[in-house]
Amino acid sequence: MTDAQRDKAEQLLNAQIAWVIAQLDEKEFKKLLKEEVNQFFKVAKSLKLNDVVSADKVRITARRYAIEMDISGAIPELIGEIADRLYNHPGHDKNSFEDLITDQEVAELLDVALEMKALRQRLISEIGGSPLTLNLISDMLYRGIQGFVSQGTNMAGNMAGNIPGASSLLKLGKSAVSRAAPGLEKSAESSIKKYIAHNTRSIIQQSEKRLEKAVESGELRQGILDFWDEIKEEKVASLRRYITRDELEDVMVTGLEAWKQFRETRYFGNLLDAGVDFFFHKYGDTTLDKLVSEMGVTKKMVNDEIMHYAPDIIAVLKEKGILEETLRRRLSPFWHADSTLALL
Repeated sequence: MTDAQRDKAEQLLNAQIAWVIAQLDEKEFKKLLKEEVNQFFKVAKSLKLNDVVSADKVRITARRYAIEMDISGAIPELIGEIADRLYNHPGHDKNSFEDLITDQEVAELLDVALEMKALRQRLISEIGGSPLTLNLISDMLYRGIQGFVSQGTNMAGNMAGNIPGASSLLKLGKSAVSRAAPGLEKSAESSIKKYIAHNTRSIIQQSEKRLEKAVESGELRQGILDFWDEIKEEKVASLRRYITRDELEDVMVTGLEAWKQFRETRYFGNLLDAGVDFFFHKYGDTTLDKLVSEMGVTKKMVNDEIMHYAPDIIAVLKEKGILEETLRRRLSPFWHADSTLALL
């Protein structure tokens, strides 16, 4: 090939690069973008989802990012930093709970929760029948009785102190009982605890019925709404009284660890596959324009989002010479190819 042909090719390469860069001027780019987006939506009318991608490929991609992709060791550190920013965010001191959720939304969420009758009854039953609940209530009742008896004894002692000889008589009686039956106090404690434990389940069952009745009558709902009325004007920052910054970080890190374990289970993988399969079963034969429309995406949205980011990115690439260098690298092989030079 002659030098004249190579010079001509270089001139044409430079002209093409200049033309493309000119097309990426903000005004021209906006016009170009509108044309291309319109063309995309026009072409999308003739293409179905199954024409351009298969469920198998999407399943592989979904698994790659949801299951197989390693979670960087920097993530826990990042979570700690995010937790710190969230915990100390000044917005907590400016916004109250009612700024975040309205009275109507609270009522609607509460109604949805209370309407889950089967789940509600199961939770009440499980919590009420739990050995932990039984032991906790039994211990609380015993300590209450113990405190009442102790208070009564102290009152009796105070009264006896005002009667000559009565205080000594009380001490003598207690001492005599202790000598006569040294295990009586422990035996009484054991008997009381057994009695309480035996009757606690019955007490809880009655409480469960009362709670269920309160739900059905609307008393619980009204009680929760009254509680909401009491706290809704408080600032979100009031939650700091109940959870520390470190506790928030622990919750977030623990949640991440739980997710890492869960995503590796076969169960999660099956759910992921089922979700993809259903999506293709529902939309596989749907044209792309209808699919995009059902997802709530419009031409205007696509144009607006691209114009929101592209001009600034293009400007930086131009300024640093990256755009011209990229175009030259991609187009030079064509203009310098022997087949192109032969045409010149």
